[in-house]
Amino acid sequence: MKNRRKKTAAAAAALMFAGLMAFPAAAAPQPACIAGARSDRELTAQTMNSTYLLPDSDTYYITEADISWMDDNELMLARNEFYARKGRKFVTKSIREYFERQGWYHGTIEPDAFSPDLFNRYEQANVDFIVAYENKRQQKKQASSQEVTVLQQLPPSTETDEYTGLTSLYADSIREDWSDEELTLSGVNSLTGELDQPADAGYLYRDLDGDGKAELLIGPSDSQLYGSGAVFEIYTIEDGLPVEVASSSENSMYYLCGDNTILREKVFSDGKWELDYYKLVDGELIYKDLLIMDESRNAANPWFIVKNAEMIWEDADPDATGTSWIPDQEYAPIEEKKAMELRASYATEPLVFTAMQ
Repeated sequence: MKNRRKKTAAAAAALMFAGLMAFPAAAAPQPACIAGARSDRELTAQTMNSTYLLPDSDTYYITEADISWMDDNELMLARNEFYARKGRKFVTKSIREYFERQGWYHGTIEPDAFSPDLFNRYEQANVDFIVAYENKRQQKKQASSQEVTVLQQLPPSTETDEYTGLTSLYADSIREDWSDEELTLSGVNSLTGELDQPADAGYLYRDLDGDGKAELLIGPSDSQLYGSGAVFEIYTIEDGLPVEVASSSENSMYYLCGDNTILREKVFSDGKWELDYYKLVDGELIYKDLLIMDESRNAANPWFIVKNAEMIWEDADPDATGTSWIPDQEYAPIEEKKAMELRASYATEPLVFTAMQ
């Protein structure tokens, strides 16, 4: 049963959080702005001894998972790939020689004659996102060169012993290949049902709210499966007992950002793409920012931030599908470039989990 599930839900989740955002048939319909399988054009190029760093990136908004694995040079080439695909020539020798080795590249436009108007909205947004991400990376490097940053990752202690039963429960569920029903009844995250052995999942302790007490994060050992910073579950301690704070699913994934901001990526059945940014306060998730991509509201510029998100949260049903839980008057349009800068400002953090035993 486990191997069969891995070919469906796990494979779909891997595509989703690699930036392709594809979904299994039983999940929400795929929005038009998000790519699925590679096009024939892209696959043909791959057979010509050439590669695209960001295949089909003219048809969907890339995510950090698409580019976080790249070094600085690859990131620069990925950004210039958008220009190369439109036929722009390059003056810098290393860039020119790289693209001239690609079978799909045909440089016909002089640099001074190239116009960004050739980009569609996905291409321009993705270029802006990469630029913002590059700037954020450089700022981090400069900051780290000036001072040593100590992560708030805590070792096991008497305080974290309260979570021991949970980590054992997760390890047993994977080892014994529990059914979906058993996972649900026991409160174990369903995504762990796609894993083959306990070591494929891990845990770490982190003080997310700065109160001196550790939260428990459970996630995949292989960050490539769901992207950098992905977590299955987040627990905190209330009245001496572990309490669930956040729980991921196939079409709604939580990530940890470098400043302990918690990101939730979700796609709704009506095609809306939602990025929720939270802080943890007294065991509850409180909104910092809420960014929405909704083409049904404005196809030309579909990005919005939500005003007063913290105030309307109490009466909301954020897990509802099909219709939005946010009142229309709370939507505030935001320029696509600003939206990309906001996304890049919350860079997810690579997490090193202790493997389940």
